[in-house]
Amino acid sequence: MTTVQPTPPPETELGLEEPLAPDAGTETLAVAASGGSRRNAAWRAFLRKRSVWVFLPLLVVLILISFVGPSFVGDPVSAIYPKLLPPSSEHWLGTDNLGRDYLARVVYGGQVSLIVGFSVAVLCLTLGLIIGGVAGYYGGFMDNALVKVSEFFQVLPGLVLALVAAALLGSNVVIIIVILGVTMWPGVARIVRAEAMRITKLGYVESAKAAGFSGPRILWSDVIPNAMPPVLVATTMTVGRAILVESGLSYLGIGDANRPSWGALLNSAQAYMQQAWWLALFPGLCIFLVVLAVNILGDAMNDALNPTIGRVK
Repeated sequence: MTTVQPTPPPETELGLEEPLAPDAGTETLAVAASGGSRRNAAWRAFLRKRSVWVFLPLLVVLILISFVGPSFVGDPVSAIYPKLLPPSSEHWLGTDNLGRDYLARVVYGGQVSLIVGFSVAVLCLTLGLIIGGVAGYYGGFMDNALVKVSEFFQVLPGLVLALVAAALLGSNVVIIIVILGVTMWPGVARIVRAEAMRITKLGYVESAKAAGFSGPRILWSDVIPNAMPPVLVATTMTVGRAILVESGLSYLGIGDANRPSWGALLNSAQAYMQQAWWLALFPGLCIFLVVLAVNILGDAMNDALNPTIGRVK
């Protein structure tokens, strides 16, 4: 007589549970945790660079001097001193052709240049994230339309546009910020679009779509935060570009006549280059140091966020 062996029950009946497939929420948490560790590692790599410890304090000092210094210097418009005095213990940066303390004018001039530089960067970042993120995530007709819009603004000549706006609306800081932001945001938007197109194809975004999350939520919670590293580098570089362009516009006489900037001081100094060298030296040196510090910090940030680039260098 043949003995029939009983069929063993499945593993689940023996008390062994089947492994659960990770859902969208679990995968999102894992991605968030890994993203946090990557950010911490990038921040440590950024602070380990020697150039950061030189140029970051320098940039902070220049910003503090420009925005806190006016409380400790004289009136930049009071022409009560002898004209064209060289730098001395009484007037650290000398006086200008009208007898105004030049230290006060350089300190006040830094406010305009720095406000324009950082405001243009914020405006470019905002427009770039919105337009580039939407174009890269949704694709199709919306992508094509937004790319055409960015190409239109990218080919606009900023200097000519500034000249026309100054003639029609007058020259002031707000108009300069808007003009520079309108002509500079497409570069940031292109980077955001490329990153959004890449990230949208990753697994955790597909899982979030399958879980039923809405497109705007996925875009601003998952896509945009993970696209920020190269975008921040590009935005940092925009600060230096905006300061240089604003200085060039002020040098040509398009800047705000009511508020002196470093470029406007250079414009006023060109007639006294031989007899009063300090009038061109100090505002030009400030522009050079700020742009140099911003660019080197942006390069250090790029190396920290892209370790392979740092190893190649």
